[in-house]
Amino acid sequence: MFSLSLFRWLLLISWVAEFSCQPPSTGTHHTESAGIVDKKLNQTEIQKEAFEVAKVHPKVYCKTNPAHSFALYLPASYDTSKKFPLVIFFDPHGAGNFAVTRYSHLAEEFEVVLMGSNDSRNGLTFEQSNEIVNDLITDGISRLSVEKGITIAGFSGGARVALSSATQNQNVTSVIYCGAAMPLQNASGIFSLLGFAGINDMNYSDVVAFDQSLQNSSYPHFLIEWNGKHEWPDSATFRDAFYWITFNRSRSHQLSGSSKARQFIAEDNHSPHQTADALKDESLQEKMIYFLNGITDVDEYKTQADKIRKKPSFQKQLSDKQQILKEESTLKQQYIDDFQSKDQDWWEKEIARMNAISDARQKPMYQRLIGFISLAGFSISNNSIQQNNFPVAEKMLAIYKLADPKNSDQPFLEACLFAKQGKNDAAIQSLQKAADLGMNDASRLLGEPALVTLQQDEGFKALVSKMKGL
Repeated sequence: MFSLSLFRWLLLISWVAEFSCQPPSTGTHHTESAGIVDKKLNQTEIQKEAFEVAKVHPKVYCKTNPAHSFALYLPASYDTSKKFPLVIFFDPHGAGNFAVTRYSHLAEEFEVVLMGSNDSRNGLTFEQSNEIVNDLITDGISRLSVEKGITIAGFSGGARVALSSATQNQNVTSVIYCGAAMPLQNASGIFSLLGFAGINDMNYSDVVAFDQSLQNSSYPHFLIEWNGKHEWPDSATFRDAFYWITFNRSRSHQLSGSSKARQFIAEDNHSPHQTADALKDESLQEKMIYFLNGITDVDEYKTQADKIRKKPSFQKQLSDKQQILKEESTLKQQYIDDFQSKDQDWWEKEIARMNAISDARQKPMYQRLIGFISLAGFSISNNSIQQNNFPVAEKMLAIYKLADPKNSDQPFLEACLFAKQGKNDAAIQSLQKAADLGMNDASRLLGEPALVTLQQDEGFKALVSKMKGL
């Protein structure tokens, strides 16, 4: 058994390690980091470069810091005689190519340049992440024909990187955060915010709470709730982000956005109106106001939003939603205690009960809670293995498997545990399970310190060769 206080400490440091990138305690100011970027630009006069357009470039090395690289997409309309909006993506696993490829067709349609960091990932310090952000901004502005008002976008830990870095850099004028959030601290400038929260995402309640915390702030903000889990939004959902970027550009440069506004309104008219979901109807009106204010007249949407808010059905649904979020928060705290106090049999029954929930009002909440348990299983077992705290690791890996049986990270971490315990045969078997569940990154196996003792094992070599396609 392990003490509850020790467990809470492990939970805390696990999540700090997982998402890190908190604002620095030194109180670094927005203008100071902007000065770093400007200094780099002045010191490094880089000629605008002629990259091939309408093609994803998976790895472009930074000229100002070759240790960092990014994925790049330039729309077919790109040329150096005019300026284009720029979006820089931050993925929690450093998969810059993923988001750039996922949204490249939207970049083509909306004539936006995309960059995606290949180096920003969970576990880095704030200073490391901010250096990467500054390097990409420097390269983007100096090498590409883009505007200095940059949008940065992130998912999960990458969302925290985007939010924290935006407070430090005056070149960032807007932030898109998906699947996670964090308090804004030490910001000396104002930028606009657009959030995406999947209703099945374990961080849903945290993202909603962050958006609500901005109600009395000076930050322009809006949160889009979509039918997804903990992942980058699908391109149909993320299309709204490109409309938002376009309208922001029209407002800041005093350009006409009327044609895109008409297209946006026409597409919205295909969405259901006056549904039984008053919360959804009200949110739709608020989205139209947030996106189109300063582009076209929004009085009609304001009137409709006021009418919806006065309906008893809206008040009832709002109250129900707040109650669900409160219950979810309470259950999260209870499960933290249960990780220590409940045995494997209890967890098996509890997770089965949660999966069996069919009530439409409660089902999304319990799916999010299962995701929360999965994340705790990964974070705490990973940290415990690193600290050789094997009893905690064994228990959390068992809970992790119950909550997320198809996740290849669970048997991978199990292999790390077995290898550290000298159980090499069991470790190889677990790695095979990870491969069967889709893990195919040979570099992850070769770069994992806990698996060094396996590298001469024939079974290990065979798995690595298969992953490499040899």
